[in-house]
Amino acid sequence: MNQNDHLSSNMATGDRFIKQNLKSGRESNSGGNTSIVSIELADDSLPENNISIKLKTAMLLQNGRVITWGKTRYDTQEVPPSIAEFAESQGIVSLSATHSAFAALQADGRVSTWGPFINGLLPSASVDKMKNIVSVSSIPIRDVFTGLRADGSIVSWGAVDFLNTALPRMCGLSLHNIISLSTTEQSFAALRADGSVVSWGLDFLPTPPEIAALKDIVSLHSTNNTFVALRANGSVVSWGVEIIPPEIAKLQDIVSITTNYDYVAALRADHSVVSWEDDMGSGLIPPPEIAALKDIVSLHSTTGSLSRFTGSFAVLRENRSVVAWGNIDTGGTLPLKIAQLNDIVSLSVTCSAFAALRADGSVVAWGQPSRGGYVPPEIAKLKDIVSLSASNSAFAALRADGRRAGWGGGDAEAHGEYD
Repeated sequence: MNQNDHLSSNMATGDRFIKQNLKSGRESNSGGNTSIVSIELADDSLPENNISIKLKTAMLLQNGRVITWGKTRYDTQEVPPSIAEFAESQGIVSLSATHSAFAALQADGRVSTWGPFINGLLPSASVDKMKNIVSVSSIPIRDVFTGLRADGSIVSWGAVDFLNTALPRMCGLSLHNIISLSTTEQSFAALRADGSVVSWGLDFLPTPPEIAALKDIVSLHSTNNTFVALRANGSVVSWGVEIIPPEIAKLQDIVSITTNYDYVAALRADHSVVSWEDDMGSGLIPPPEIAALKDIVSLHSTTGSLSRFTGSFAVLRENRSVVAWGNIDTGGTLPLKIAQLNDIVSLSVTCSAFAALRADGSVVAWGQPSRGGYVPPEIAKLKDIVSLSASNSAFAALRADGRRAGWGGGDAEAHGEYD
């Protein structure tokens, strides 16, 4: 952290496949091929050390329209008329976001961008004419979007400082046959159709020769400063700052990976979970009672917020109960009522909260209330929810009739189609 669509398959993991999340995002899908995204800006009008985060969320409705809620200090407008008009006539198919701008992928493969810091984030004239973009990814903190085209090539636009120094061509790379992207805080990595990987960016985490030579990589993941790749043989490799411990590097039964800002966890074929620490030696290792479990079916992670980097992990068990560990402020401690449930069918995450879809079509949540950990009564009473999706700070619930309701994103209200 899966709860949103990707171009490459991944079993309930928290990564950044063609999706943007806070601090380059892990599982919450604030950025690509999703129905809900959020931007968040620190209010620099406050004295130093007094951090205030302003949030704004955009959600895609069933008729292709986009609604927004929340407010940043730099707000200028809601959804621009040009995008609203297009949504009414032809439809938006997915949304993406950086920390200060939204992007809407249109049904014809074009992309439109808007937000409080839109200058410099608009697609160039050449990008604006393209009609074959199938997915959009981003590095939120760097305000850069990258579009994956139908022919497997990519195109980027956004902050000038990044684009002038960190495009693939400036790193001596020629990209083709790309099927998915992943991001750290400063870099992109791409998975090719032949199972090879390549990376580029400001901190330019060059792919080590022994990893660049591989042709069996099936998925890409990342923390804030490290890329992690799952191979077809069930082993994992990484490059960047963090090092895989020897006892985990030798495993060949890993089936999925989830990451957050600093930590990595993996689900093994025997339905147990392992995790490893960040480079500072303070990892979110599962407690013994969770490490001993052999019935885990999916693994999820919150990432933490701008002021709280420490995330949490949660796992869904075969008996449809959930257990969690990590930071209490980001969902690491389950409320007793949720811990007693045994009818949970799926999990979704923002940066600081988890939401669980129950078999009766209702939803429960825990974690930071303003980022989705509190479910408004109007949504809590629903019994027709069929799936969940998430941004870095808000959840969206898809209902059986195609309507969509949202919550989180900095307030305690229900939004969208909830009545």
